[in-house]
Amino acid sequence: MKNTLPYLLNLPPFMFNGVDIKNYGFYKKIIFLIKGKILSLIINNSKGNIFCFLINLFYRKNNKISFDNDLYVKDLDTNRISYPNKRILRVVNNYKYHFTKILDSYCIYDVELKDGDLLIDCGANVGEINVALKEEKIFVEYIAFEPDPITFNSLKINNPESIKNLYNIGLSNENKEDVLYLDGYGGNSSLIDFGSKQQISVNIKRLDSFDFQKRIKLLKIDAEGFEPEVLEGTQSILKNIEYIAVDFSPERGTEQNLTIVETNSFLYLNEFELVKFGNYRMIGLYKNKEITT
Repeated sequence: MKNTLPYLLNLPPFMFNGVDIKNYGFYKKIIFLIKGKILSLIINNSKGNIFCFLINLFYRKNNKISFDNDLYVKDLDTNRISYPNKRILRVVNNYKYHFTKILDSYCIYDVELKDGDLLIDCGANVGEINVALKEEKIFVEYIAFEPDPITFNSLKINNPESIKNLYNIGLSNENKEDVLYLDGYGGNSSLIDFGSKQQISVNIKRLDSFDFQKRIKLLKIDAEGFEPEVLEGTQSILKNIEYIAVDFSPERGTEQNLTIVETNSFLYLNEFELVKFGNYRMIGLYKNKEITT
């Protein structure tokens, strides 16, 4: 499950990527703590080129981050990834560890994706899942949905080979225009009001209003509490989906409710079974019992 140590110590979580602080000696722990407090000051009080310069001072051995055309950018081994905000910190320190954790969180290793498999990413954000797969030399057919236009811009930049399969819309149980409530950090925007003062109008569609020409190997859903509505919009194509990975963390509305009951009930009634629970987050992997090969 989620590592709570960064939050208990009030340190930036990215510092802990691949780090086992429990094995540090006393003085090394003190240095780590001081470094974290300095990084917190940098994160909270700088932005743009100055932010990148200061962060790079602490992580010289890693590929540096930069600020280009209002985007935070980092060169990876074989790809480049951009973010519209300071979520770039997720890949500053040991980005391979972060990508492995992302794939593990959504139980993607248990799906055993192969080249050419169809992966649909609902709530794609900047497309980290596909970037992570490409870093592991797995090249799926990637279809992604992200309603936030600013985040969607990075999704396009990070996945140019899939540009025709990227949609700046939200998924739901109906086709219409709706309100997207924005968060300040760029990763928790939702079609359900969670108390945000920022909102924009977006188009939403049912997933089964799209015509998919092949079996869907994996449907990943991370809709910030809107998962039940997204699932309802898949009704007529469920028989063509082999695996569904759903994030049912406490993110729904102002009360931050779980969606595990609604999610599990819907999928159970439609012949899906829970085969894996995420190691780091409240994510369930469900398999279609009617698909055996």
